[in-house]
Amino acid sequence: MTEEEYHRVRPVIEMAQRLERSLHVKLIEKGVAPIDALIGSVYASHDLATRLHGNPVAAIEWMRDVLDAVERQVMEAAHG
Repeated sequence: MTEEEYHRVRPVIEMAQRLERSLHVKLIEKGVAPIDALIGSVYASHDLATRLHGNPVAAIEWMRDVLDAVERQVMEAAHG
């Protein structure tokens, strides 16, 4: 993901993060362990990526690309 793409999609990222945090809290309130709620979120993200890409393996590769972009941003923020 380029810097331009990130800035374009940033409001969507922030909205999704708020919704995901809210879901996480609600799951924990229902007795779900925090780690299990997180695992559920990852599987749900994979399901959505599969729907987008039509192939579960392609979805995983796409998710890895996104995580690589997140890693770069985190590393840049930590070092600069």
